[in-house]
Amino acid sequence: MPREEYIRYRASDGSGLTAFQVTPDTPYKSAVIVIHEIFGITEFIRNVARRLAGLGYLAVAPNLYSRRADVLNEQNIANVMRRFWSLPPEKRADPNAINELMSTLSPTEREIVQELVINRETTEERMVRDIVDTYNYVKSTYNVERMGIIGFCMGGGLAFEASTRVPFDASVIYYGRNPRNISDVAKIRGAILTIYAGEDPMINQGIPDLMRAVITYKPRFEMAFYPGTYHAFATEGGPVYNEAAARDAWERTVNFFRKYLG
Repeated sequence: MPREEYIRYRASDGSGLTAFQVTPDTPYKSAVIVIHEIFGITEFIRNVARRLAGLGYLAVAPNLYSRRADVLNEQNIANVMRRFWSLPPEKRADPNAINELMSTLSPTEREIVQELVINRETTEERMVRDIVDTYNYVKSTYNVERMGIIGFCMGGGLAFEASTRVPFDASVIYYGRNPRNISDVAKIRGAILTIYAGEDPMINQGIPDLMRAVITYKPRFEMAFYPGTYHAFATEGGPVYNEAAARDAWERTVNFFRKYLG
């Protein structure tokens, strides 16, 4: 049986980070870092790590909310984001609408909006640095020859960005936004697999820019597009889970990692 545990290590800013780690019960030569959705380390993310370990990879899912795990937990985030997402899409960047929402929230809930909505760019930059630190920790602690990364939703965008900072051998991006600076695609050293839902306008509006960057910088690139599915279609137990598409996407993911991680 693969071994499951929560590990602790240091970020480069001195903070303590925790991660859910699953170690295969056979010798391994590759590791995959699993980047969570906005909700944190959910059962879905733990199951992804378990499946990867079952394939023979060391799987490490860092909790990118480690510094404020008391406040930023799945239940709290789900409650707050449900209310934020109930705003019409055109209001979600409107300071007046956000202030009105903030006035109805508890101090804890306001902190979550501050972190994940108002200061999103700063939060995500810190998270990307934590992913880089996780990469360096795994590389220096375990005897692995190759490194992969997989991320979902918010975590897909973070994984894509992190792939421009450190040389992952294989990156799987489930409906994640492009790197903030699209020309940073030139810095990606490994192979990329992007997976998109057909009905996901916020994310899909970035596909044309990504295609231009792929043509310009020529990374090893594969893409899968699932018509009729919605953002987060692969999240088991989620409101838009699509079993057929999720199975197909996972099969592609496994084949991709086998090809580039062994």
